[in-house]
Parts: sequence; C-alpha cells; structure tokens
Amino acid sequence: MKKNITLVNLGGIRNPLDIPPFLFNMFNDNNIIHIKQPARFIAALLITLFRSKGAYLIYKKVKSSPIFDISCRQAEKLKKGTNIDVRCMFSYSKPFIKRGNFIYIPLYGFYSHTTHGNILKKVNKVFPPFCIFGEFFDLIEKRIDAALKSVPKEYKTAIVLSAHSLPERLAKKTNDPYRHDLEVFINYLQKRIDAPIYLAFQSKLGHIEWLKPETAQAIKLLAQNHDALIVVPISFISDNTETVYEIDIEYKNLAKKNGIKYFKRIDCFNDDEDFISFLSKYLKEGFK
Repeated sequence: MKKNITLVNLGGIRNPLDIPPFLFNMFNDNNIIHIKQPARFIAALLITLFRSKGAYLIYKKVKSSPIFDISCRQAEKLKKGTNIDVRCMFSYSKPFIKRGNFIYIPLYGFYSHTTHGNILKKVNKVFPPFCIFGEFFDLIEKRIDAALKSVPKEYKTAIVLSAHSLPERLAKKTNDPYRHDLEVFINYLQKRIDAPIYLAFQSKLGHIEWLKPETAQAIKLLAQNHDALIVVPISFISDNTETVYEIDIEYKNLAKKNGIKYFKRIDCFNDDEDFISFLSKYLKEGFK
C-alpha cells in the first residue's frame, strides 16, 4: 500500500477573518485548556473575544503568518528529495489534520502533550521528536557557531534558548516531559558551545502561572552582565508570528532598551537544505 508524508504544524493567521476561528480552535483544545466541556467552550470563546484585538494588531505589523508558505516549500523539497508524496496539514487552521495512510511529521523539536501528544490522539504513525536525533544537535550547533562568529570579539555573549511556554499547572498535571527534555538538551549542547546557554520561555497568555523564567525577564537579567544576546527559537522549526514579531520586534527592542549592544535571532530551519536533507535521510530509511 502506498504511503505518504504529512507535515503537521500549528497553523496560523493568513487574513483578519482567520483570527477568531484560529484562537477558538486552539483554546477549545483539551490539550491546551485541560477542563471539561462546556466550560472549555465558554473559556475558549471568552479568550477569543479578549485576544482577537491583540492578534489583529500583530497581524497589521507582520501581515500573514509565514508558516503556510514555508510549509508548502518544505513539502515540495521533501517530495523532490524522497520521491514520496508530501503534503501539509495544521492543528488549528485549514487544512486540518485528518486520519489517513500517512506518516505524520510534527514540526516541533521536542515532545509535549500539547503538540506531539495532541497529534497522536488523532492519528498513528507519527515521526518522533527531532531532539532524539544527533543530527538535530548538529544543526543547532552549526547555526549557533555561525552566529557567534558575527559577534564582536570584545563583547560578552549569552545564548538564550527560547521555547514556547506551557501553563505551569497543565505541565504538572499531565507530567509533561517538555521542560525536562529541553534541560537535557541544553546540558548536552553546553558541552559543545563555549558561550553560556540559558533556557527561557515565551508566548504566555493571561494571568495564570506559566513555565519560567520568561524570555523577557531573562533578557533583562542577562543584559546586566552581557553585551550581546543570541536567541534560539528552540521549539520552532518554522518561522511564525512568535519568531518574526515576538522575538524580532518585541524582544529585540527590549534588549536594546536594557543596554544590549548586539542582538541576533537564529533563523528557524524552515526549508533550509541541511534540514530537508536531515528529514529526507530518515524518511527514505523508513521506507526500506
């Protein structure tokens, strides 16, 4: 039986009309808001109402999320590299994930119940998190080394691995391995990189407790003793509004305001040739 590849990502906003359904679909997900219906439906509706204006203001600055175009390019390049049919689907935007005779590749670096776990509830044959592969370390190290070479030698530099946050209560209640795996990854990566590496979390919503330290707070603290910051969006494989807006605009401005002289965000893998080659290698081996 013929097998196909489906790339799975979060989804995003392509036009203002996408804002309400995207927000509602996300927050009506039991893996995001861990409460029973109909309370979750009501909570998702309220969050959508309160968050839509802020999401629209972000949209006006960065326009549509780049994640759709990037996903199409990734699929096309993988198809050429493997001679296997490759398509893309999303968790909270059209085209939505659907069950089929696919091998699903979640485009997230690390396992979380909110990402891989969410996909596993809907389908089978899911590609494992990228962080289990040695080549994933190599790809990250390569990009950090290149960024470090661009920093003036007299600057004291710190590296911030900025990961998408989770609600603290949700992470504890579900025993999510996400933070632990990130910490293990950093401990290993630190042995290969000379500059100090720090873990931080971004993209919190609302007034509940989220994983700490927050990236914004980490930037303020590191600015007291460092001249340069290199930010690695470690849990993002593809650029999205949280990289091109939250990091490239908000965090960059915050860093400069606090005295950082040099700020650089590592590009996501997107459709880079080395990332596509990494995926192609394991996909072709899996079809033997």
